[in-house]
Amino acid sequence: MYLESVEIVGFRGINRLSLVLEHNTVLIGENAWGKSSLLDALSLLLSPALPLYHFSLQDFHFTPGDEASREHHLQVIFTFCESGVGHHLGPRYRGLAPVWVRGEGRLQRIFYRLEGEVDDSGAVCTWRSFLDADGQPLALENIDALARELIRLHPVLRLRDARFTRRKRVDVVPLPVRESNSDDLTQHLNQLMQELTRNPQRLTDQDLRQGIVAMRQLLEHYFSEQGDEGFTPRHPRHARAHNGKSWRSLDNINRMLSDPNSRSRRIILLELFSTLLQAKGAVSLDTESRPLLLVEDPETRLHPIMLSVAWELLMHLPLQKVTTTNSGDLLSLVPVEQVCRLVRESSRVATYRIGKQGMSPEDSRRIAFHIRFNRQSPLIAVCVVEGEKEVWMLSELGRQCGHHFEAEGVRVIEFAQSGLRPLLKFAHRMGIEWHVLVDGDDAGKKYAATARSLLTQQGETDRDHITMLSAPDMEHFMYRNGYKDVFHRVAQLPENVPLSAAKVIVKAIHRASKPDLAIEVAMAAAERGNDAIPVLIRTLFSCVLWLARGRAD
Repeated sequence: MYLESVEIVGFRGINRLSLVLEHNTVLIGENAWGKSSLLDALSLLLSPALPLYHFSLQDFHFTPGDEASREHHLQVIFTFCESGVGHHLGPRYRGLAPVWVRGEGRLQRIFYRLEGEVDDSGAVCTWRSFLDADGQPLALENIDALARELIRLHPVLRLRDARFTRRKRVDVVPLPVRESNSDDLTQHLNQLMQELTRNPQRLTDQDLRQGIVAMRQLLEHYFSEQGDEGFTPRHPRHARAHNGKSWRSLDNINRMLSDPNSRSRRIILLELFSTLLQAKGAVSLDTESRPLLLVEDPETRLHPIMLSVAWELLMHLPLQKVTTTNSGDLLSLVPVEQVCRLVRESSRVATYRIGKQGMSPEDSRRIAFHIRFNRQSPLIAVCVVEGEKEVWMLSELGRQCGHHFEAEGVRVIEFAQSGLRPLLKFAHRMGIEWHVLVDGDDAGKKYAATARSLLTQQGETDRDHITMLSAPDMEHFMYRNGYKDVFHRVAQLPENVPLSAAKVIVKAIHRASKPDLAIEVAMAAAERGNDAIPVLIRTLFSCVLWLARGRAD
């Protein structure tokens, strides 16, 4: 069983959100899309700590800066789905028999709803219910007991940077820390060693233990989750666990766990991970539980190399995971189908994702390469150009015009590596507004036709999305628009030399290079002022910023 979706209405910073979850979901988005509110909803309402959560006044949504607009009602619905037909009949799910409901695809589901209401006096009430397929409450007498059973089997654990651990729930009843943790750790360590040494490429006992030290450091030093009271500090000999040798050992463990026949090893790894997690504090997990892990911004303190190793370790755990990030290094490790982009709109938080059927394997491969090459840039880009020289020149000219592209959520990126069509399809699927600048030659006209065909499919016009240069390329365009002297100077030719523009440009590129020539033109534009920047380029900037601001609004 896994958490299939969550629907939120009026909870904290989220006015409305409907989010479908996969086995591994990576959430990205600009600031203030409601990340903390979503993670709070999951970690508080499905927390393994007792008692069950009750809403407070601060949980009700209001428009920022206007507390008088605070809502009086909120609702959160969790939909759990069995992993395969008939799985709900297994012994571990017998306690949930009254709440299973037949749904789509012959699969059984559980619809768990929590509602909150605040009256005029400020008193807050919390109701729980399980719903049928039509959204109506099931007639049940033991709702709280069923809710506790559901959470016992599928609790949510929130892993986050220890520096940003917030105030904990004051109503949590502390659970006794397991004294046998050390013995459990040794037992699982030995089991994992036995499984790993069956591989011909066996690890030494020292390699394995160093890898476990790195794993423990990852949990104890970098992350903190609910219920860390009673945590015992690490032994001094682990103080340098972050050294390269330990992380290389953990990387070796990852490689062995990547074997397609290593299911038993991964189960033992899960038990080991659970033991290490419980060693941190008072979270007591049932032996039948399969937690959902919330991994919050893992890049905040991890070096990119350590981030890669830690991420691979988490991917080996047979658990459902929801990760929030804005790290290009991490996104480069994730299949694009697992990425979900969230954008705050006026009436809701919208979700955008490629989906399993969104792009062909070849297009997905191209986009994945583009993300690895450009890191996070394509995920918030709205201005697409053909090559590097256009990226450098437009970025510099934009700064000279007083535009702060970074602050506006604008990126200027090239499509040479991925191709134009896959990049624009990706942008559309992810809810990213785009504007493409193309040359005025035959190739540029073909690119414009490609963009225009996609716009036709989307029911949009090309006026706000396509700009074509009135010249074969950017060099000829700038040459004709007041920068002839720059090209002659770089080419070391007098301005009255009887040569065509094409020949002068070729000689200038030969003397310098396309990137250096672009820099020379940008420097000349800076000396001459904004009025010297061609009107077409300034109009392009205005259009791109309009698109970006329109999406933000």
